[in-house]
Amino acid sequence: MTRLKPILRRLPPYLWLANRYRGLRRLLAYPETARVGVTNYDDYWDAKAGSGLGKLSPFRRARAEALARVIPPGSRVLDLGVGDGAILKYLVERLGIEAHGVDVSPKAVEYCRSIGLDVTLADITQPVSAFIDASYDCILMSEIIEHIPDPEVLLNDLRHHASKLIVSVPNTGYHQHRLRLLLGRFPLQWVVTPGEHLRFWTVADFRWWAAQLGFRITHEIAYQGTPWLRKVWPNLFGEAMIYVLEHARQEPPAP
Repeated sequence: MTRLKPILRRLPPYLWLANRYRGLRRLLAYPETARVGVTNYDDYWDAKAGSGLGKLSPFRRARAEALARVIPPGSRVLDLGVGDGAILKYLVERLGIEAHGVDVSPKAVEYCRSIGLDVTLADITQPVSAFIDASYDCILMSEIIEHIPDPEVLLNDLRHHASKLIVSVPNTGYHQHRLRLLLGRFPLQWVVTPGEHLRFWTVADFRWWAAQLGFRITHEIAYQGTPWLRKVWPNLFGEAMIYVLEHARQEPPAP
């Protein structure tokens, strides 16, 4: 039986049933590893070191492939919250970009440097001048701005350092999140603790929010969600989104 399990896990019926089971659990339960408390990102990367560190899961690979469609080859790119660098390394190999990164975890920074990436230790909730002293073609924020209390300040400051800001965020309007809320539980967009995410956007919310900040969205990609339908109706069927932001005007409107 032990030998059969790896074979069964590769069969389409098994994968389909496993995905349906995981989807049902996400509607009715909480992650088995969940705990309430402060997230320690060094502990997080320690936990990943034995299995997924530096590797692209199917979810992250889909994000990396979508990012590769909106970043011009050879660009000078800064990745804020680079993590283990797997996505940035993929973009280097795929597009030949000049890559730089920033992360708050010393262990993540150490690992990135060990695989040849130029990564600096810094906290992006501090003033931008503390960790940026150059200009870039693109600044990438991959599943980051939902973790910080004031992303408006960050994006307003970054507009002076890049012609394009590329943001990926979960879509709180995804139909499974709506159904979970209908069943009495808040949308499950976190892995370890509910304190991971401080801000939430639906697709409609993000479009409005970006315009209020003085950005126009030049590309919008639902890179995860319900196949086919996510392209037609991303606000309902897109689970995770990528937005490319460019300046609509020099400064945001006065409040």
